[in-house]
Amino acid sequence: MNKTTASTKTPSSTNSPTIKEVRTEERSRIPVDVRRDLWVAAAGRCEFRGCCKPVDRDFLTKERAFTGQHAHIIADSPGGARGVKGESERLAKDVRNLMLACYDCHARIDRHGKNNRFTTPQLQAMKREHEARIQRIYSATGVAESVPILMTFPIGAHVPNIDVEQIHFAMLENSQYRLFPAQGSHVHINRSDFDFQDNDPEFWLRAEKALCDHYTRRIEPILVEGAGDAHLTIAGFAPIPMLVKLGALIGDKTRANVLDLPNDGWLWDTRDVCTEPTFTYDVPYSLPREISIVVSVSGKTVHPEGRPVIEFQAATPDRGIIRKESHLQAFRSSFNAFLQRVTSAGARVVHLHPATPLAASVEIGRMLLPKTFEEIHVWEWQAPNWKPALRVK
Repeated sequence: MNKTTASTKTPSSTNSPTIKEVRTEERSRIPVDVRRDLWVAAAGRCEFRGCCKPVDRDFLTKERAFTGQHAHIIADSPGGARGVKGESERLAKDVRNLMLACYDCHARIDRHGKNNRFTTPQLQAMKREHEARIQRIYSATGVAESVPILMTFPIGAHVPNIDVEQIHFAMLENSQYRLFPAQGSHVHINRSDFDFQDNDPEFWLRAEKALCDHYTRRIEPILVEGAGDAHLTIAGFAPIPMLVKLGALIGDKTRANVLDLPNDGWLWDTRDVCTEPTFTYDVPYSLPREISIVVSVSGKTVHPEGRPVIEFQAATPDRGIIRKESHLQAFRSSFNAFLQRVTSAGARVVHLHPATPLAASVEIGRMLLPKTFEEIHVWEWQAPNWKPALRVK
């Protein structure tokens, strides 16, 4: 009897919401202008670090729909994740305490309530970084599109891999969002599936042919279609002679950015502690027609025998010497002046012996002007000797 009486006094679930449902509804009433400001600041994407998923469409059907959620950094109730009595109520509808999140990331930062592992400072940093990045995109001027050119060839027993999404992010970050990947367009010359290494006698012949074929079929049409206005972003992970060859094929007339630091996600170092590299060389007034050029940048290069040697070197050679785009530009400027001195002194046949970072290797190829030199031979160091690799011209 008591049970029946209790049952009749319980509000019907179809007619009246429970206390919990009422509180949830009240807390969810974030003003329209606050939701609008959050959407604009987040550019309609999840603000959780590493996600950035658009929340303006169904991820499966691709139909336009709002799939985002308004996640509280400090929970809107003291008992929630990162909740603080007094602060939770005060900041419940403050846009500075809200993150635009996809369903998964909202659950990720609210799961287990008070025991959630994400702290208030961590989430505030995510929101701050995401919205600052969006602001840089909105504010960028002189924006241009660039076609990523990726190249991978085996280096000894190492089989390199390049993630195009990582390259896209590096393009945006390195350029402060002034350089955008061309929509749906990139070229990946991927020969990491070669069944032999760069010490195989057939490697260079086959690798050079593969690179030239890719250039003719895939890169040259981009340059022709661009009518002199095309822009490329080059990221290569391959033996130095192949990087030089790629640079020589593209040339110095095409606008291009060259990336380095693959272990750092191809991102240039933004710290102020990086030492600016300096380069030195000594070219006599007169040179014989055929010479060897030694380039000691990433390490001290062994001088080859048999021909006069001219050396271009970093004051302190080191594998990590090129850390910023300004470092690469300093190398370009110095090496270009060096080549002008070499040609003015009479050299016409050059044997190149480089120990250079990835980006510098590509830039060397771009600066080796075919009309200036009659022959250009690139060698590779295979301890304990230099081995002929390929001809640039």
